[in-house]
Amino acid sequence: MQIRTGTQSFELRGAAEDVALVAGSGQFKKWLERMDVRFRIGAVEVQAVDRRHDGGLLFAKLRAEVTDGEGRGVPGAVFLRGDAVAVLIVLHAGGRQWCVLTVQPRFPAGEYESVEIPAGMLDGHGDIVGAALREVEEETGLRIERGGLRELGEFAPSGGGSDERITLYVCEIQTTEEHVRELHGAVAGMRHEHEHIRVMIVPFEELPRHTRDIKALLAYGCYHGWRFGEKGVGECVEL
Repeated sequence: MQIRTGTQSFELRGAAEDVALVAGSGQFKKWLERMDVRFRIGAVEVQAVDRRHDGGLLFAKLRAEVTDGEGRGVPGAVFLRGDAVAVLIVLHAGGRQWCVLTVQPRFPAGEYESVEIPAGMLDGHGDIVGAALREVEEETGLRIERGGLRELGEFAPSGGGSDERITLYVCEIQTTEEHVRELHGAVAGMRHEHEHIRVMIVPFEELPRHTRDIKALLAYGCYHGWRFGEKGVGECVEL
């Protein structure tokens, strides 16, 4: 299949069914949209794909023939994952700050109980805020309005091998100590996606002691800079 962008065209190779799936996916289109025009793509081979439960593209392994602006070869292995969101939830209750974490199995990392902040993939859709709100509700049971989220920033966790960029948000919630106790240990997750999630509440200042999740640690650091930096102190929402 021949793929044409605004500055060049190249052949997308592989099994016909896989090529069609990748070419029509939001992840592939987004990847090409933000591609620096100095990369010269000769061809891209679709080596393998994984599908979502609804048949759409989940992941793809690509191998590109690509050079830089001076004709020198550039490593072309790509794990096409698509973008994601993550939300740092800060609860204010009883004169203290608490953080909402999730505990779930992460087979690729070999961790049976990975402690993270709520997060999820965009699956090729463009509504980043909507995805963030959906993931928070699915993984914690908390329902947040759009105005309750504030963006902390965007980062690329593995730019040497994947297209993924993660947008971080924070939500501060004014609630009660009783609600904090009710949340701790709650069971959540989408069963049809094989999610088995347990909610974990920890004192906010202790978050770095409980997780190795890069999303959580970056959000924690960004939050301190955002809250006490130029953007000032954020407002809490009430449940």
